[in-house]
Amino acid sequence: MTATEVGKILDDLQAITEEAVARLNLMNEEELLQLADQREELVKALEPYRPDITPENRTQIAHILGFDSLILSRMSFLKNEAGQWMQKQGAIKSQQNAYHNAYAMNSVFIDHKN
Repeated sequence: MTATEVGKILDDLQAITEEAVARLNLMNEEELLQLADQREELVKALEPYRPDITPENRTQIAHILGFDSLILSRMSFLKNEAGQWMQKQGAIKSQQNAYHNAYAMNSVFIDHKN
Protein backbone atom coordinates (compact mmCIF):
# COMPACT_ATOMS: atom_id res chain seq x y z
CA MET A 1 0.00 0.00 0.00
CA THR A 2 2.73 2.49 0.86
CA ALA A 3 4.61 1.83 -2.39
CA THR A 4 1.54 2.88 -4.36
CA GLU A 5 1.12 5.99 -2.18
CA VAL A 6 4.75 6.99 -2.79
CA GLY A 7 4.39 6.27 -6.51
CA LYS A 8 1.22 8.37 -6.78
CA ILE A 9 2.76 11.33 -4.96
CA LEU A 10 5.89 11.16 -7.10
CA ASP A 11 3.85 10.82 -10.28
CA ASP A 12 1.83 13.92 -9.32
CA LEU A 13 5.01 15.81 -8.48
CA GLN A 14 6.60 14.81 -11.78
CA ALA A 15 3.48 15.73 -13.76
CA ILE A 16 3.14 19.26 -12.37
CA THR A 17 6.88 19.83 -12.67
CA GLU A 18 7.09 18.69 -16.29
CA GLU A 19 3.95 20.63 -17.20
CA ALA A 20 5.42 23.78 -15.66
CA VAL A 21 8.77 23.33 -17.41
CA ALA A 22 6.98 22.91 -20.75
CA ARG A 23 5.51 26.41 -20.41
CA LEU A 24 8.13 27.91 -18.13
CA ASN A 25 8.86 30.99 -20.27
CA LEU A 26 5.16 31.91 -20.22
CA MET A 27 4.77 31.60 -16.44
CA ASN A 28 4.52 34.73 -14.32
CA GLU A 29 5.40 35.24 -10.65
CA GLU A 30 2.02 34.10 -9.35
CA GLU A 31 2.08 30.89 -11.35
CA LEU A 32 5.59 30.11 -10.17
CA LEU A 33 4.56 30.75 -6.58
CA GLN A 34 1.58 28.43 -7.04
CA LEU A 35 3.89 25.76 -8.50
CA ALA A 36 6.25 26.08 -5.54
CA ASP A 37 3.32 25.73 -3.12
CA GLN A 38 1.97 22.65 -4.92
CA ARG A 39 5.38 21.01 -4.97
CA GLU A 40 5.90 21.79 -1.29
CA GLU A 41 2.58 20.15 -0.40
CA LEU A 42 3.50 17.01 -2.32
CA VAL A 43 6.95 16.83 -0.73
CA LYS A 44 5.37 17.19 2.72
CA ALA A 45 2.92 14.40 1.85
CA LEU A 46 5.89 12.24 0.84
CA GLU A 47 7.74 12.77 4.12
CA PRO A 48 5.94 10.07 6.19
CA TYR A 49 6.80 7.50 3.52
CA ARG A 50 10.50 8.32 3.52
CA PRO A 51 11.58 4.89 4.88
CA ASP A 52 9.54 3.18 2.14
CA ILE A 53 11.24 4.92 -0.80
CA THR A 54 12.66 2.40 -3.25
CA PRO A 55 15.63 2.78 -5.61
CA GLU A 56 13.14 3.30 -8.46
CA ASN A 57 11.53 6.11 -6.47
CA ARG A 58 14.97 7.66 -5.91
CA THR A 59 15.57 7.59 -9.67
CA GLN A 60 12.25 9.36 -10.24
CA ILE A 61 13.10 11.92 -7.55
CA ALA A 62 16.46 12.60 -9.23
CA HIS A 63 14.64 13.09 -12.55
CA ILE A 64 12.25 15.59 -10.94
CA LEU A 65 15.09 17.44 -9.22
CA GLY A 66 16.80 17.79 -12.59
CA PHE A 67 14.20 20.41 -13.53
CA ASP A 68 14.88 22.58 -10.48
CA SER A 69 17.71 24.52 -12.11
CA LEU A 70 15.40 25.56 -14.98
CA ILE A 71 12.67 26.65 -12.59
CA LEU A 72 15.12 28.54 -10.38
CA SER A 73 16.58 30.22 -13.43
CA ARG A 74 13.15 31.50 -14.47
CA MET A 75 12.46 32.71 -10.94
CA SER A 76 15.79 34.52 -10.88
CA PHE A 77 15.06 36.13 -14.25
CA LEU A 78 11.70 37.44 -13.03
CA LYS A 79 13.30 38.68 -9.80
CA ASN A 80 15.97 40.58 -11.72
CA GLU A 81 13.39 41.99 -14.11
CA ALA A 82 11.33 43.27 -11.19
CA GLY A 83 14.45 44.79 -9.61
CA GLN A 84 15.31 46.61 -12.80
CA TRP A 85 11.76 47.92 -13.05
CA MET A 86 11.97 49.18 -9.46
CA GLN A 87 15.27 50.95 -10.19
CA LYS A 88 13.81 52.54 -13.30
CA GLN A 89 10.78 53.75 -11.33
CA GLY A 90 13.07 55.24 -8.69
CA ALA A 91 15.09 57.08 -11.34
CA ILE A 92 11.91 58.39 -12.96
CA LYS A 93 10.60 59.57 -9.61
CA SER A 94 13.83 61.41 -8.74
CA GLN A 95 13.85 63.09 -12.16
CA GLN A 96 10.24 64.14 -11.76
CA ASN A 97 10.98 65.53 -8.31
CA ALA A 98 13.76 67.67 -9.78
CA TYR A 99 11.31 69.24 -12.24
CA HIS A 100 8.34 69.45 -9.92
CA ASN A 101 9.80 71.00 -6.78
CA ALA A 102 7.20 72.21 -4.39
CA TYR A 103 7.77 75.88 -3.71
CA ALA A 104 6.43 77.71 -0.71
CA MET A 105 3.57 79.97 -1.68
CA ASN A 106 4.40 82.72 0.84
CA SER A 107 8.06 83.07 -0.06
CA VAL A 108 9.57 86.23 -1.49
CA PHE A 109 12.27 86.47 -4.13
CA ILE A 110 14.41 89.64 -4.05
CA ASP A 111 16.70 90.53 -6.94
CA HIS A 112 19.37 93.07 -6.03
CA LYS A 113 20.87 95.04 -8.89
CA ASN A 114 24.24 96.62 -8.37
